[in-house]
Amino acid sequence: MRTKCHTCLCRTCLDTCCDRKNCGGKKEACGKYRGFRQLDIFEQDVKQNMHILLACEESQRVCIEFRRLGHEAYSCDIEPCSGGHPEWHIQADVLPLLDGGCSFRTADGTEHGINGKWDMIIAFPPCTHLAASGAKHFGQKRRDGRQQQGIDFFMRFVNADCERTAIENPVGIMSGLYRKPDQIIQPYEFGDPFEKRTCLWLKNLEPLKPTNMVNPPERQKLPGGKTMPAWYSKGGKDRQKNRSKTFPGIAKAMAEQWGMVGRLSPQEPQYQGAPRHPIEYYGLTDERVTELEKLIQSGIYASIASQAAHTANEMIAEYILLSITQNKSYDALRVKWELKELDRIPYCRTDFYGIRRYFFSIFNEKMKEIGK
Repeated sequence: MRTKCHTCLCRTCLDTCCDRKNCGGKKEACGKYRGFRQLDIFEQDVKQNMHILLACEESQRVCIEFRRLGHEAYSCDIEPCSGGHPEWHIQADVLPLLDGGCSFRTADGTEHGINGKWDMIIAFPPCTHLAASGAKHFGQKRRDGRQQQGIDFFMRFVNADCERTAIENPVGIMSGLYRKPDQIIQPYEFGDPFEKRTCLWLKNLEPLKPTNMVNPPERQKLPGGKTMPAWYSKGGKDRQKNRSKTFPGIAKAMAEQWGMVGRLSPQEPQYQGAPRHPIEYYGLTDERVTELEKLIQSGIYASIASQAAHTANEMIAEYILLSITQNKSYDALRVKWELKELDRIPYCRTDFYGIRRYFFSIFNEKMKEIGK
């Protein structure tokens, strides 16, 4: 017979504790578990595995760094990957994938899918027709439409349906046509002794903090007194591809600094108190709840149900809807988490069903407004 947790006497919470077999159930005995009202204030976090799309990245340098931190990151480019991980690379047009809710095949032939939106998109759109370094060709590119194509492609990432985005490009015309970048970084601020001014346009992401300042290299002198980074003209036929690769130090900083935005901090408890009223408290009967379930399962009132679920509890709105539309119990959803098909539900069973009953009360009022 399983023993209950000595911290909160909740068997559900004891099952959730990753060290249950070796844990005496006391706070001082287990640094990862702190009782059911602090269920997700672990060193481990709610969003441990974010879904991240690295658009227009064949080098996989940023993708690999996010993968090292445990995130489900995919690089995407029309070119084959050069990072050595075809199982993480989508060799296809990135535009159909931007808004999430998609399926795709990685270069190793494996099928994958994203049910909702991407948690983060980091884009490296081609700069050939946008960078200031090619200004002498702008006239021709404007006439033949190549520059407008580059602008339109850049703006697709700006308008992507994703909460957190970063767009990288060298200094160029987008600073005037779109807006000034949130940050301009240099490789030598992140431990790579090279010079390349790189702009970052950020949405719900903090500017990168320099990690290892080193001396920039000497610049190559050009006729007329101008100078340029000496490495910039090297590389032969692969020069353009090599110049577009993200420097290792910047890639690591992106993963380590932005890879934590979806994670809970021990100093930032996210637990919300949950109602535990019986269904009668809301003036509902079991028969009425069954009627509401059928209305939701019909799909006709999906948007109203979604709005009610997010009103009831933002953190588990999608779990509430999933439990009703697929007729899944809390334990069935928990099995999906154990199989890594879902993120963990940040509430115990009792609170989950309390929030679910509260959701039905909200949805019921909305249905009454339209005569259902």
